[in-house]
Formats: sequence, structure tokens, C-alpha cells
Amino acid sequence: FVAAATQAADSFWIGLGVGVAGAALLGLLLELSLFRQLYKRDHLSQVLATFALILIANEAVRVIWGAQPVMLNPPDALAGPVEFSLLGDTYFYPAYRLVIIAFGLAVAGLLYLLVAKTRVGMWVRAGASNREMTEALGINVQALFTAVFVFGTALCALAGGLLGPLLAVQVGMKSDAEIKTRVQGAIERVLEMQDSAGAFGIWGPRNADMW
Repeated sequence: FVAAATQAADSFWIGLGVGVAGAALLGLLLELSLFRQLYKRDHLSQVLATFALILIANEAVRVIWGAQPVMLNPPDALAGPVEFSLLGDTYFYPAYRLVIIAFGLAVAGLLYLLVAKTRVGMWVRAGASNREMTEALGINVQALFTAVFVFGTALCALAGGLLGPLLAVQVGMKSDAEIKTRVQGAIERVLEMQDSAGAFGIWGPRNADMW
């Protein structure tokens, strides 16, 4: 969405905004039509449906925009490096990467304030912990979860759009990072199971050499 909007508008910031809005709208439609039906199912059903949707989305992107990577250019004002001095030495760092760092810090701070310091964040935490009790208090947990899903979709589009000038926008651009994350998570779970078993004498303590 962001890449197509950027090329159509010939403006990175306009394309980013339009792409994020389009992704949020798509997230709303998916939540209302698909994911809302999965909330009461087990986690396996949710995971299988999500992976199926990823495969369908990848093929849809390939059919609509093709399999060739789309290259995005950063705004002209951010295309060059930033010069700064530190301890008497002069350093250069890409201005656009500084913007990405600033966006990351801003989003992290916003999420913390939203979840930990606002009434909406309290409702989200309460709905995730005990949905029935939260609904009994008069809070529309379903609408709240929909808003959270749409907000998360918008953040995903924002992250992907900001990475466009650094990485080629293409089908499966997130697969490498996703695979590494899942492998790391699986290894950590195995180690946790080994430690738990070792605590009951079923399996000895983990041996670091085996990893």
C-alpha cells in the first residue's frame, strides 16, 4: 500500500500516510469478517488462519504489483548524512536512519503512555485479562479489540513503509526476520522445558555445549 501510494503521489510522506490509512482500513475489514470469528477458538485455529491469510496476501500482492521489488527513495531533505561531533571527532550518520530511530522511540513512548497511563489502556488490559468481568462493567470489549487490531495494523504499515527506502519492498520481505524470531522462540521454549524438567530431576541441567 505504501509503495503504491508513494509512487502514485510522487511524495514519500503523502504515500506513507495514504498507505497507513489503507492498511488500517484493510485491517478493519479483516477483523470484522475473519478474526472476530476466531476469538473464541483455540490458539491453533488462530495461528492456522493467520498463516493462511499470509499466503493469500502474498499471492495477491504478487498478482497485483508483480514479483519484482519496488524501490522507494527517502525524502530529498533526508537523503544525505548528518554531521555531528563527539569527543573531538567528526561523525556522519544517515539522516533517514535517525528519523527511523526517532519514529521508533516516539511509537514506543506512545504505546507505553497509552497502555499504562490512560483509561483506554486500562480497559484493554482488563479485557485481555477477564473479558466477561470487563463486559459486565459496561465496556464494549469487542469494539475495543477491533480498535486495537486496526491500530496494530496501522503500525505494521508504518514500520514497513519507513523501511521501504532501506529495504526493497517485495513479497516476503518480512519472512527472514520472522523465521529467525520463531526459531529463537522455539529454542527458548525448549530450554525452558529442559530447565523445568531438570528441576524435578527428570532431565539434567542444560548443557551449554550442546547448543
